[in-house]
Amino acid sequence: MRMGPLELYKKLPKTNCGDCGHPSCLAFATQVVGYGQDLRDCPHLAEAALQEVESIIEEQRKEGVYVKQDNHKITRDHLREKIKSHDFKSIAPGLGVSYSEDNGLVTLKIPYFDRVVSMSHSGILAENSEEFDPWDEVLLYNYIFFAGSKPLSGDWVGLENFPNSLPKRAALDEGCHRRISEVFSGARTALESACQKLGGTRVVDGHSGDLAFQFQPLPRMPLRLLFWDEDREEGFEAQSKVLFNAAAIEYLDLEGLTFVAEKLANKLIQIKKGGT
Repeated sequence: MRMGPLELYKKLPKTNCGDCGHPSCLAFATQVVGYGQDLRDCPHLAEAALQEVESIIEEQRKEGVYVKQDNHKITRDHLREKIKSHDFKSIAPGLGVSYSEDNGLVTLKIPYFDRVVSMSHSGILAENSEEFDPWDEVLLYNYIFFAGSKPLSGDWVGLENFPNSLPKRAALDEGCHRRISEVFSGARTALESACQKLGGTRVVDGHSGDLAFQFQPLPRMPLRLLFWDEDREEGFEAQSKVLFNAAAIEYLDLEGLTFVAEKLANKLIQIKKGGT
């Protein structure tokens, strides 16, 4: 018997809770089967189901069945090679990052959400030496690779305002908007607290949301989160939307914009659940 992503998905709780680190149970199943993620990262999977499928998946991995190339690491390594030709000193001001040189080692200091990242031409290191998720590395390398320097505008737009964004809108809705709306529905105070803990600044004017916060995940990549809480009497469900600066596409591609918004959602949800 083979256990593909869809077969594994049928064994999962199908709650799309995000506790595994992915926006949906199907996404988690894909990572387990194809990329080697630990099945036990789902804390809600019954022991009987674990015992049923773990041995099957392990045997498949040994045989190379369903195993895909580690695409995020391939992308990361490709971008790392690309930035080796970048003059860090000249692009640092436009990206809003600091530049230093010590004994011939050229380094950029990049504020990234709630931490600072050091990047040389050969690699990335977080301030506290913790290991980085390869997708975080892809985002940071992309930010440096784009080397944007266009001034930010005063306009805030949705992803749909950028050219050719249609394929990414569903991913943004699933991985960011819907998750925030579901987790914080009826819990506006909890969202406000999470936003403040993540360093967000409350936006008072110029929006129609019940709550609005601005974040600075990267120096030239501000995000605004708008939230409308549920209204049971009127039958309205909670809604949320992330807005980007109109110049954001000069600093990251659509994949990067989607990822950084999903990262924002993950961090807010982790804070609510008591994580870091």
